[in-house]
Amino acid sequence: MRPLIAWLRGHRRAGALVLVIILTFMSGMGTGFSLSFRLGYVLIIMLAVAFLWSRMGFARIEASVRRPNRPMRVGEQLSEMVEIANHGGLPNPWIEIEEMTDIPGVRAGRIVDMPGVIVHRRFEVKAPLLQRGEFTLGPLVVRSADPFGLFPNSREFQGAERLLVYPRAVPIPDFAMAHLNLSGDAGDRRRTHLVSPHVSSIRDYVAGDSMSRIHWPSTARQSRLMVKLFDQGEAGEVWIVFDQHASTVAGRDAESADEYGATIAVSAVEKYLGMQLPAGYVSYGSHPMMSPPVRGGGQLESITRNIATGRPEGDVPLVDVLTDLDPEIGTNTALVVITAARSREWVEALQGFARRGVNVTVALLDRESFLDGDQRTGTDEDSNMNVLAELVTAGIRTYSVKQGVPLANALTEPIRETRAARDESHESIRAGNGSSNRMGDGVAPTGASSGESD
Repeated sequence: MRPLIAWLRGHRRAGALVLVIILTFMSGMGTGFSLSFRLGYVLIIMLAVAFLWSRMGFARIEASVRRPNRPMRVGEQLSEMVEIANHGGLPNPWIEIEEMTDIPGVRAGRIVDMPGVIVHRRFEVKAPLLQRGEFTLGPLVVRSADPFGLFPNSREFQGAERLLVYPRAVPIPDFAMAHLNLSGDAGDRRRTHLVSPHVSSIRDYVAGDSMSRIHWPSTARQSRLMVKLFDQGEAGEVWIVFDQHASTVAGRDAESADEYGATIAVSAVEKYLGMQLPAGYVSYGSHPMMSPPVRGGGQLESITRNIATGRPEGDVPLVDVLTDLDPEIGTNTALVVITAARSREWVEALQGFARRGVNVTVALLDRESFLDGDQRTGTDEDSNMNVLAELVTAGIRTYSVKQGVPLANALTEPIRETRAARDESHESIRAGNGSSNRMGDGVAPTGASSGESD
């Protein structure tokens, strides 16, 4: 019984036609009207033709798709080449081809006609990538039916593949290193796999080590191959902390605070590694990562991959992240914190870094500008302007990032104390206005703040 019910669900038109045939024959037997029998025979012939056409027309269909074979970036075009051919089956009035995917905003599909017995079609599907992440491409689904639409068919070609979409890296100003003297001593020397002028120690040779790293004096003394270990030297370094605690969620999809924060993080890492500075990265989201500052393309690749797949699902508060990071940060270091946090406990930790001579910078994502209607509560929890005011009062260089404002503009000029005080006062007025529910007192209504001018 269950297979019959499942068949009827997938072939409703054919099931309805079978019911009409049964009723037609019952009518003919009850009335003796011969036309009813003739109509029933015609419907049976149509049902049989449709069934055979459906099977034979779809039997020789083949399809394939060429997908990207590399990670892509937000802003690039996803391009796929789809090919479909009929190798001798019956003609098809229409063929629907769809590449199944969970990429936001992407629907890769098309309907083509294949009227001949031997037909080949090729077309390109393009779609913009709007959001970072790890997504699925495939399978390629081909759907068709007979000319009457009674027996739809579908078949899958090629399995599913993963596509990694990196966040967009945009040109940004040197917002974190403006006051850092790079000629001083870092005070914290770590080992690195990269060659530098500074040798920290030696170890036994391991298969695969470069011959250029062999320390010949030690090799001669110990009668076995010894290789040199290097440290990072004495240049300044940059630590980038991307706060992905679950409480920082604001906005959705491509216009969320997390997506803006990811763009700032990858842009900063790319910029300072491009300046030949050791850059480290810390995030405790869905994929926790703490990578010490080193130079090189390998560092950029590993950090970018983590930013692409990480989501704001962490349970480690920002203040605890900074506490764990404290032993790793020495003098002549730049610390960049990217967050949409509402709590203020971590500001005191940043003050402690600043007193030690660490060059501290905060990119504060304006929560209220990212929230949509469903996320707004109408309370003070919608805003983090109190955090902004405390950061500026503490003397921490702070940039306010709002939805819709280009990052190059948002990271050009830090927030001054007078502006922070004005913003906090404006928030207080709006909060009081909402609680009293009075009209006509000259205060602008609450709205998205992405278009505010300072």
